[in-house]
Amino acid sequence: MSGGDDSPAAGTTGLGLTPPKPERADTPDTAAGGLRRVVVYGRWPLVAMAATVALQSGERQSLSEAVNGIQHQFHVSDSVVGFLPFAMALVGVVGALPFGYLADRMRRAILLAGGVAVWTVCMALDAVAGTYLLLFVFRLGIGAMEANSPAAISLLSDYYPALERAKNMGLYQAGALVGAIVGLAAGGLAVSLGGWRWAFIMWVPLGVATVFFVARQPEPVRGCQDDSWEPPPATVEAATALGLDTLNRLPPPGRTATCDYATATNREVLRELLAARSMWYGVMALTVSQLLLNGLQFWAVPYFERVDGLGSLGASAVAAPLALGAVVGILGGGYLADHLLRGGMTNARVFVVAFGSIAATIVLLPAFVITNLWVTAPLLLLGGIVVTLPVAPAEALMTDVVVAEFRGRAAGIRAIVRSLSSAGPAVIGVTSTTLISRLAIDRADGLRWAIVALTPIYAIGGVLMLLAARYYPADVAFVAAESRRKAGGDE
Repeated sequence: MSGGDDSPAAGTTGLGLTPPKPERADTPDTAAGGLRRVVVYGRWPLVAMAATVALQSGERQSLSEAVNGIQHQFHVSDSVVGFLPFAMALVGVVGALPFGYLADRMRRAILLAGGVAVWTVCMALDAVAGTYLLLFVFRLGIGAMEANSPAAISLLSDYYPALERAKNMGLYQAGALVGAIVGLAAGGLAVSLGGWRWAFIMWVPLGVATVFFVARQPEPVRGCQDDSWEPPPATVEAATALGLDTLNRLPPPGRTATCDYATATNREVLRELLAARSMWYGVMALTVSQLLLNGLQFWAVPYFERVDGLGSLGASAVAAPLALGAVVGILGGGYLADHLLRGGMTNARVFVVAFGSIAATIVLLPAFVITNLWVTAPLLLLGGIVVTLPVAPAEALMTDVVVAEFRGRAAGIRAIVRSLSSAGPAVIGVTSTTLISRLAIDRADGLRWAIVALTPIYAIGGVLMLLAARYYPADVAFVAAESRRKAGGDE
């Protein structure tokens, strides 16, 4: 299967006017010596998954638009309001494992739709909150979307081929960027016209529509794409003609399964997941680096309001280059990693994550040190590209190294660890408040230097990611071998 071919044989049919019925195609099965049945799902499932993260990200961005109004309404400091995004992550921590378990056991589309429904109800309650405490409490319910993400990750790994996984993860995560752009544009306008409560009200009808859209999506067979690591025949023939080794040749697995996947206990599941070392290096790297990403998403608009004296709409417009660059980065990272993978670089997804993380610090540090908008805006555009370049390949590589039956629980555990990165807004808020009080500087400089202080952490995440290169090929080989073993009926 070609990672860049959108023909039906590649499993990526075009977008139609109505959700297409899954089609089937026969492709060679080298493990079983015959044909394996590949279901072609088209792009509607990907659109549905992307819609869920669009809601989540867009609401967070519009919350940023509402910060000043919330502070004025309830008289709370930067430190206190900085914990609002963290409230959503609290439920993500508590619910990640139960949702991950359910994602491995039940129809994932229905589970995901249920999470969107809870999110929509709590969004409406946030809009009518009469106190800051109620606003905080209702945000706990919004965390249902955060806890439900394992179902979306598990579904995407079974909808589309492994060689296209980073690209499709990028398209999925692009939903977050679409949501963020809508949150910046429509959120700023809604808050300007109707007040901060409209930052929540505007998302309720979109949430209702998404519930029904997601619930209609088909349920793929678990693990049906995990043996699709072979390069397309034309690529192999071209490599052979040039005297090159076969592309994407994986090493021996290096380990064997230690349990029955269908009946594994929690301890056995954890033991299997701990053996996938590259996943843990990946999750540590992203947790560290996304402290900055989450912090910038929350504080970007208040930053330009304070540092440059802009209004809500003006600050949103200046922050837009960061969002536009992010669109290029999150899509480009997936396409770049898959292109390099098809070219024979087995660790492509690891290296793209590491490069993007280190480059982000190099670009964004001067963007916030310098306060001239003519300098800052171009740097933000470039910074938006490199800061999101790691997102899609990182999610793909952490999915690559886990067997299909455990992907929901693995994603749940990763969500728990990565929820620590949701403290980014709180870290910046607390640092800002401390600098203002200790150094007697104004609110603008306090926030600016708080962001500057956190920026180098992205490069630390990139260095951690490089450690995964030693283990990733063997971890992928294990998952591919297990998929072939199950397909051949050797249980």
